[in-house]
Amino acid sequence: MKKTLPAALTLSAALLGGCATQAPSQLQVHEALLYGGTQERIAWVYGNLNGQASSNLKLNGESVELRPQVQDPLGVNGSLSVNGKATYRAPTLRKTNPSVNVSRATDGTFSVLANENVTGVYYTDGSTWLKLSGALNAGQVVSTRGTLNTLLRGAGNLTADEADAVGRELLGQGRLAVAVLPDAAIPDAKLSTEPGGLPYARTGLYLQPNILSTAAVVPNPAPTPVVTPAPSPAPGGNVNTTLSFRRVGSGSNAAVSDGNATVQLSTTQAALSSVWRAANARTLPTPGAPALTSGNSNVTIFLGQRSTGGYGIDVLSVNASAGTLTVNVRTTAPGADSFTTQALTSPWVSIEVPGTYTRVIVRDQTGAVIAQDSAN
Repeated sequence: MKKTLPAALTLSAALLGGCATQAPSQLQVHEALLYGGTQERIAWVYGNLNGQASSNLKLNGESVELRPQVQDPLGVNGSLSVNGKATYRAPTLRKTNPSVNVSRATDGTFSVLANENVTGVYYTDGSTWLKLSGALNAGQVVSTRGTLNTLLRGAGNLTADEADAVGRELLGQGRLAVAVLPDAAIPDAKLSTEPGGLPYARTGLYLQPNILSTAAVVPNPAPTPVVTPAPSPAPGGNVNTTLSFRRVGSGSNAAVSDGNATVQLSTTQAALSSVWRAANARTLPTPGAPALTSGNSNVTIFLGQRSTGGYGIDVLSVNASAGTLTVNVRTTAPGADSFTTQALTSPWVSIEVPGTYTRVIVRDQTGAVIAQDSAN
């Protein structure tokens, strides 16, 4: 006799079938492998979770959890988070031989020596990117001024989003050259995946930190006041006054070994020249100090020596009261998941303000006093 399932059981089977887990689709892996100034493997996993909250994948034999992307500077469009992070991270092998030697001459040209074959060379002063060359063969030397480049776009097999993410992360690491390695010259093996056979792309980058250069590498902005206050009592009076200021210099490689922030208030050209030599002592040749306008003061703030790149300092606003300047700054440090060059850096910034003063106090974005000085 023919038997039929009860309607309830038939419905339950249909529902269970509809809830079957779907594997992620369109999976692919892209890598950036960094050598020289840092050893970092950064892998983006792209794909579609097909409505599932999470899924799993094996990378180099390690089971990782894939979820929708998180808010992170390295989280690019279309990629998935890996174990709660924007990318899969691991150290790369140490590369002992430099791929390139880059230096900058006094006339503003760069000399690029390829110690091995490279497919491109880029440079950042911490604020902008230049492309110095395309492919070079081992032993080849070129002299160039470079051309402006949008972050690291065009480097290796990086997508535009990946190149932008890596390029932004490397800003603030000091003066840095980046050489793109041919695939065959990348020291690490390709990242293995399970399931295998996924579309895959990788780019090897060699980082040369601490490029010696002239001050022209770090362009000073045009004299643009941050604040243009209404007419107010003369600077140095008893009334708290918001002052305009102009940035006259900044950098990341001052000759400062102290790890604490310091500030120098200069009201004479001689005092400013002395401070300027300290700020630029590691710049060859050491540039002359800017002219201090008569009746004005210069404030140069040193963040202190740091063991890696990724640190910075900038001026937000300046106030004056009873002969005392208060300079409000923003300090930055590398995030917990950011990658940094393993090179000593010492960020600094220098500004000129109208009026002469006897004391300066520097406060960070939390309001804490980080440095103070009396006039020299």
